[in-house]
Amino acid sequence: MSIEITRTARSYAAYLDGLRVGELIYARRDNEIVALHTVVEEAAEGKGVGGALARALLDDVREGGLKVVAQCPFVAGFLDRHPEYADLRAG
Repeated sequence: MSIEITRTARSYAAYLDGLRVGELIYARRDNEIVALHTVVEEAAEGKGVGGALARALLDDVREGGLKVVAQCPFVAGFLDRHPEYADLRAG
């Protein structure tokens, strides 16, 4: 099983075996990325899809020299559980 992540101007989509199973929606605000909402299909829950989406977003935030505002409860919880991304949190 491999999770593939694609990015658009406003979201990240996750695919398992070619099927779209999750999405993380975000918005850009100045030098910040606002994580708005993450959804994972019920059949894909527990397979690391949400974490893969959060990592993709946060890795891009780091690469771009930006900060993240975690309005999405899933991303906020991911940041709490992964201190290696703590420096990316805005204010």
